Amino acid sequence: MHTTTPPQITRHIRQLIQKVVPGGVASYMAVQPEVDALEKECFPNVEAKIARAGGRMLRGWQLWEWAHVLVEAEFHAVWLSPDGQMVDLTPKPHHETTVLFVPDARRSYSGATVDNVRLPIRDDQLIRHFIGVSEAITRVLSRGVPAAPGEVSVPAHEIEPLQQAHQFLGYALLSGLRGHQPCQCGSGSKYKRCHGRQLERAFSL
Repeated sequence: MHTTTPPQITRHIRQLIQKVVPGGVASYMAVQPEVDALEKECFPNVEAKIARAGGRMLRGWQLWEWAHVLVEAEFHAVWLSPDGQMVDLTPKPHHETTVLFVPDARRSYSGATVDNVRLPIRDDQLIRHFIGVSEAITRVLSRGVPAAPGEVSVPAHEIEPLQQAHQFLGYALLSGLRGHQPCQCGSGSKYKRCHGRQLERAFSL
């Protein structure tokens, strides 16, 4: 399960843009990773490129879509070349060759974690729970100790239950499960009365 570059700017993408950058304009750009560029390290990647070739950093939001489930904005940085061309230098986990990006001149970057902004595409309890667990994971990771580039160390008892719930919900959504249907665990009860209720109690969703 993963989000991808939206193939077109839909109503939900426009709503997401208005949420993160009111009045913002998104555009597609090429992904041209540098040889030494690292995934999820857009700010160091752009800084290194500026040191070599000039230009400047452009901060904003990279926009993603999980079809029929949610749209998501990720705080991101791209390189603005001396001749004004926007280029994404950061390699993508799933090798996307283009990204959809909306600049945000208001935002600065201090090194602190900035959570993604997520909007559901449909009104569904599983999607709300998936978004809630995703946000909880980010809160836990933001308290972690840096361990390696792009990684932090956090207590297992804090992060593992959330990761397990995240995985369960992800697979349930991929299978097309809805809150009023039998839970994927096989209990025979509807999701909302089974894992849905358990997750709400455990994580205050």
